[in-house]
Amino acid sequence: MKTKAFLMMLMIMLGAVLYAAVETSPGWSYGYELGVARGDNAGKAENFAPMGSGHIQLKVFPALHMRMVLGFTPLHATKSSPEAYSTATLLGDYRLIFNPWYKEKLSPFIYSGVGASLDLSNSDADVIPHIPVGLGLQTQVKPGMNLEFTLGYNLANSDGMDGRIREDDDTNTFTGKKQDGFYSFGVGFTFYNPGIRKDKEVRPVQTVQRTPVPVVDLRTIDSDGDGLSDYDEINVYGTDPRNPDTDGDGLSDYAELLRHRTDPLNPDTDGDGLTDYAEIMQYGTDPLKVDTDGDGLSDYNEVITYNTNPLKVDTDDDGLSDYDEIVLHKTNPLEADTDRGSVNDGDEITAGTNPLDPRDDVLDLRVGAVFALDGIFFETAKSTIKPESIAVLQKAYTALAANPEVKILINGHTDSVGSDASNLILSRERASSVRNWLIEKGIAAERIRTSGRGEAQPRATNDTEEGRTLNRRIEFVVE
Repeated sequence: MKTKAFLMMLMIMLGAVLYAAVETSPGWSYGYELGVARGDNAGKAENFAPMGSGHIQLKVFPALHMRMVLGFTPLHATKSSPEAYSTATLLGDYRLIFNPWYKEKLSPFIYSGVGASLDLSNSDADVIPHIPVGLGLQTQVKPGMNLEFTLGYNLANSDGMDGRIREDDDTNTFTGKKQDGFYSFGVGFTFYNPGIRKDKEVRPVQTVQRTPVPVVDLRTIDSDGDGLSDYDEINVYGTDPRNPDTDGDGLSDYAELLRHRTDPLNPDTDGDGLTDYAEIMQYGTDPLKVDTDGDGLSDYNEVITYNTNPLKVDTDDDGLSDYDEIVLHKTNPLEADTDRGSVNDGDEITAGTNPLDPRDDVLDLRVGAVFALDGIFFETAKSTIKPESIAVLQKAYTALAANPEVKILINGHTDSVGSDASNLILSRERASSVRNWLIEKGIAAERIRTSGRGEAQPRATNDTEEGRTLNRRIEFVVE
């Protein structure tokens, strides 16, 4: 009973301190934590158990906080073991949180305090005082919300936490005495008013005796004209009520908070290297996403390093994403055909050819290969090449220019319209026209021979217009 009375007095005293702190503290927060616990009472027979807790935290000094914690964990050991036990442990404690190294991105801390536990599964269980100690780490998820990790140990002042009496040689790991305890690891969230910056000390205002002035309601004043009241800037958002653009990124605090949902205290909300203003006003990218188009390259790298389109996965429309071109294939994401061999990079990757080597793009130039250059057209009954044939001829030129050792025979073919003699002459003249075009482009004359086959080698019937069109053709034979 003395223990319970002592703990009751302690709770009353700490409650009074807590109430006073709420009234005078420069900032308070609340949160919850889930994790696992493992007893230090039965050796290897101990099992892991779930653990949950909630807390209220008050700021005492800039680097010191008081936290009141209430939690629960069902500690237990394997039933088949001689050291078996099972509890339903209710925990409560007050602890001091010390974090002199506070940063929004990373804030380590240590803690220690005093509390008590009660085994709810045992109606005769006594209240057991215990000491919680440990360390933790906080990181800001967004203004007003921190993610927290803790690793701790709770030391009871007696052997009564688990309802099992220790043997004389069975002592606590740390104290060497017959005391119970347990380890804990938790992950949770802490919530606070983002208008109160946790890393800045609230300093008392030096009062000076002056002539009384009328009381002004800050909710009706907008000193910097940014559309936010001074009250909201000071107490809700933590922005500067005398500066319409607190972080200096070119966007007003009002626009960042209520229009774009960006952070008015950080000129680069998503941390991609581009300011919020540049993303919204210049490039049209999302200031809340590092990679707006989701191609694997950050907006900064696309805009500044590679000059690709941060709003388009495949800038040059060649079938490959900008990321794949730059990182995997080393091709040019701004040019659909990097090697300029007339086949775009995506088709080359699909076909298994090299997008950096033009020699494998168009034609099979192995000795003995025969292929028709479909798409070369001539004026009717003439050898004059039509302009729409240039694209196909350009591919043939590219392949020959990239393979200077190759020699070819150009065969001309006609349909059956006209006499055999006239068709033979026409096929030779058309083959010569293609040869002359390639020579004018720079292919050596000695690399090209010509021949006319007339209508002697049709590849389709001459009874239809479609068949006659297929028979009027130019063929290459690699020699």
